[in-house]
Amino acid sequence: MEEVYRAIKRAGHDLIKLADIAKYSDNDSYQKVKEELGTYSVFIRYSLDAYENFLPSCIGFEKGKYDYSATMTNHAWMIEMRDLLASLIAQTSEEFTGLVEFDFEDLYGDAEKMREFAVKVGVVKS
Repeated sequence: MEEVYRAIKRAGHDLIKLADIAKYSDNDSYQKVKEELGTYSVFIRYSLDAYENFLPSCIGFEKGKYDYSATMTNHAWMIEMRDLLASLIAQTSEEFTGLVEFDFEDLYGDAEKMREFAVKVGVVKS
C-alpha cells in the first residue's frame, strides 16, 4: 500500500497520470477519462476558477480556456461523464466502502494501523 500511496501522491490531481496508473477497469474507461477530463485542472472545482476558465469575464465566452457549450451545458456530454465516473466508482466501491462497526477496540486498532501507514509514507513523523 505504501508504494501505491506514493504513486498516487506523485500523480497529484492530474487525471491523465492517475488514469495511467489505475488498474481497476479496462483501459478503454481510463482512456476515456484521459481524453474527456484529463485537460481540466483540479482548481476548476472552485467557482472563480471555473467561471474564468469556462465563462471568462469581460473578454467573451469564445476566449475561455474550455468550451462551455461542449461541456457544462451539453446534456449528452454531462450524462456521458456521469455514467463514465459512476462505472469507475462502481468497480471500486466494494473494496473502498462498507459499514463502520462501532466497536471501540476495532476502531482503535484501525486508527493505529492508519497511524503506522501515515508514518511509513511520510505523512507524519513518528
